[in-house]
Amino acid sequence: MGNNGILSGIRVVELSQLIAIPYATKLMSDMGAETIRLESAKRPDAYRLSDFYDERLDGDYWNRAINFNEQNRNKLGLALELDNNNALDQLYDLISISDVFACNFTPRVMKKFGLEYDNLKKIKPDIIVVSSTGYGHSGPWSSFGAIGFGTEAASGLSSATGYEDGPPAQPEIPYPDYTAAEHTVFALMAAIIHRSKTGEGQFIEVSQSECVTSTIPEIILDYTANKNVTKRIGNSHPEISPHGCYPCKGRDKWITIATQSEKEWNSLVNLLFPEIVTNTKFDSNESRIVNRKELDELISIKTMEWDNLELMEILQGRGVSAGAVLNGKELLFNQHLFERNFFEIVPHQPQSQIPKLPYPGKPWKMSKPTQGNMKPPPSFGQHNETILKNYLGLSNKSYQELQDQGAISEKIDIVAKEIIVSREERAKEGSVYSYDPNFKSTIKSYFDI
Repeated sequence: MGNNGILSGIRVVELSQLIAIPYATKLMSDMGAETIRLESAKRPDAYRLSDFYDERLDGDYWNRAINFNEQNRNKLGLALELDNNNALDQLYDLISISDVFACNFTPRVMKKFGLEYDNLKKIKPDIIVVSSTGYGHSGPWSSFGAIGFGTEAASGLSSATGYEDGPPAQPEIPYPDYTAAEHTVFALMAAIIHRSKTGEGQFIEVSQSECVTSTIPEIILDYTANKNVTKRIGNSHPEISPHGCYPCKGRDKWITIATQSEKEWNSLVNLLFPEIVTNTKFDSNESRIVNRKELDELISIKTMEWDNLELMEILQGRGVSAGAVLNGKELLFNQHLFERNFFEIVPHQPQSQIPKLPYPGKPWKMSKPTQGNMKPPPSFGQHNETILKNYLGLSNKSYQELQDQGAISEKIDIVAKEIIVSREERAKEGSVYSYDPNFKSTIKSYFDI
């Protein structure tokens, strides 16, 4: 799988599920690393079994799983059943010719299959092994299973997130998984540099909950230094007012506004309500903090008269920090992201029956290209023969024997949950905000694909 990416020549073997490791290796694959994604038909990734393109469940539906495809573009796919010793031997052989082995199963699973670092470095002395788990390999929580909702709570983030006098709040997106993935890439890059200098491998143990805790030191240090336990204050800020999210014209339209100086405050007030410039309740940041609820109500009345994008443009032009709240559709068709070529067009395997689609691209740009054209995510077991025969040297006979033993899989025999509620009904009940019956032609026309 040759390319001109900045990480070309690095081979990663990935045994994972969902996000924490797949997203990390996706970032590496986007930069040219060759990533081989292991899968199982007996225990398929949950992302293979949900959220399908155009909500179609006919044929090989698992190859139309949009979240799986997003996390696994630019990768090769190998389907081995590791409860078969011969399949496990193939994995060991593959690791012996690779640079990185990445896993986000629990330490118990790694031990079960002999995938601990001490075993793998006997196979490949300079191997870099990364294990991403909810709570790490040591400590009383090390054996706990993890899901973003739980690790986010245990990390401390939820305790500081939510409305005033309300319960902790959590986003719909599994924030700890993505945070851990980005930390994982950083650690892997450091380990690769270390190996290039010393020839030594490395075991990297990533705690997903600790990755989030490391990004919120303020709530720990406030207690460490001042004996304070952080209180939830919604969208407010303890030292800045106004600082909030305000309604705009239209259904579910919002804008965030924060003024960090008197200059910004004057620009905001002169635009929205110049009549209160002399009101002593709001003549300083301190007085605005004291009267923040009244001020937020006054701002909300005024912002409801504005389109959120138009108001953002005007406020930014006047030096006020403001951002329109954008949903998925608005991001996809956002002119700023379009002109920066943020979305990258990714093809799909023909058997998936998915056309080329725009995917979120790399959130950084380098002076020289780091990768060529995006490659499609693998269909289930797509590269079984390529990897086992070409990389590991299996004969046709040996490959057939593995097939006969059930050590290699080529399709998933699990029936996915059917979509039993129509888009129209879901829009009516409010479980989706809206839907576009012409989304295919709309996307094709906008991105010229």
